[in-house]
Amino acid sequence: GMALHAAKLIWDNLAESVNGEPGEEKTRAQEKMHNAATMAGMAFGSAFLGMCHGMAHTIGALCHVAHGRTNSILLPYVIRYNGSIPEEPTSWPKYNKYIAPERYQEIAKNLGVNPGKTPAEGVENLAKAVEDYRDNKLGMNKSFKECGVDEDYYWSIIDQIGMRAYEDQCAPANPRIPQIEDMKDIAIAAYYGVSQEEGHKLRVQRQGEAATEEASERV
Repeated sequence: GMALHAAKLIWDNLAESVNGEPGEEKTRAQEKMHNAATMAGMAFGSAFLGMCHGMAHTIGALCHVAHGRTNSILLPYVIRYNGSIPEEPTSWPKYNKYIAPERYQEIAKNLGVNPGKTPAEGVENLAKAVEDYRDNKLGMNKSFKECGVDEDYYWSIIDQIGMRAYEDQCAPANPRIPQIEDMKDIAIAAYYGVSQEEGHKLRVQRQGEAATEEASERV
């Protein structure tokens, strides 16, 4: 309820509040963004956060990238990750079956995004819509490389990213248990702006097959 309403307010008003011409319309959009931020805070005070924020805390701190910008780069990856059926759900599952794909489909419908005929379609449509909103309506960076993060430095901290994100207080509340190797793959993918599968391949090329054997079985 509250989280969905906050998401809708953000979806409808963020672009205007950032890029709109000075005037009454932009002021109204900014007011609604303040309301949305408050509502979202109340919602995650109850439901907590997840893997996206856990990774954003870590990458933002190590690479000095603003938290909102870091989240915007990671969010489509996490939508797709959580929107696929895992071998293991969260440590304390609330439901008898994994329902994150259906929830993402519901979010897509609530935002006016095509929810698709299946939850899987809804997940992908939502992830693509978030990417389009970020890239075209807001004009934000698509990758950490575009943010100016040094490539060699980023590779040197990839193990820290995986471990620190796994240990972040947000990780246990993720719909599925975030695997360290998967988060490394996503972190590499998010550096270059490629898919998680491509991020995994880049890690294998750089670090060797043995270092990513567990993740390769799940990609």
